[in-house]
Amino acid sequence: MITSIELVDFLSHSDTKLKFEEGVTIFVGDNGAGKSSIIDAITFSLFGQHTRKSNKGLIRRGTNQGYSKIEFSIKDKQYETVRKIDSKGGLSAIFSETTNNGRVEIAAGERKQFGESMTEQVEKTIGMNFEKLKIASIVQQGELNTIINAKPKEFKELLNAIIGIDKLDIASESMKKVTKEFREKIRTDLG
Repeated sequence: MITSIELVDFLSHSDTKLKFEEGVTIFVGDNGAGKSSIIDAITFSLFGQHTRKSNKGLIRRGTNQGYSKIEFSIKDKQYETVRKIDSKGGLSAIFSETTNNGRVEIAAGERKQFGESMTEQVEKTIGMNFEKLKIASIVQQGELNTIINAKPKEFKELLNAIIGIDKLDIASESMKKVTKEFREKIRTDLG
């Protein structure tokens, strides 16, 4: 669950901080009010992706750099992602876990040539990628039809990403195997 968002010189936001409680959040407002830029800030911070044409366009006009910071929790653990971009297109990124002793860095940057990727670590932690998050959690104007008209396989993958059906299937198969072995042992022992 996302607990807070901070945008500094990011798109139309000079310094915006939002805190969230449990439940559903809906952004409502006039065109140009900054609703879509909050969604782009979330996906940029988590995955380095957004709906804009270029990364340079993410920086608020008249500034040299901007950033998006997302704090979220999963299974009683607190995490933070921060991605910064400067006017030359330079990027920096940090993914960390917040503990009682401070922040512990999990990954920084996107050095894929070395097998390191902050985005990969974020995806592993939250259990979904940019595309699945867009489908599962973010419904932009006019996109509801995409969800409604999703093919059964795509819908199952989406549902699986949201509620973890595959983990239940694996657990069920494991229990069947254990139960079968237990019954066989009882039959053998009792003759």
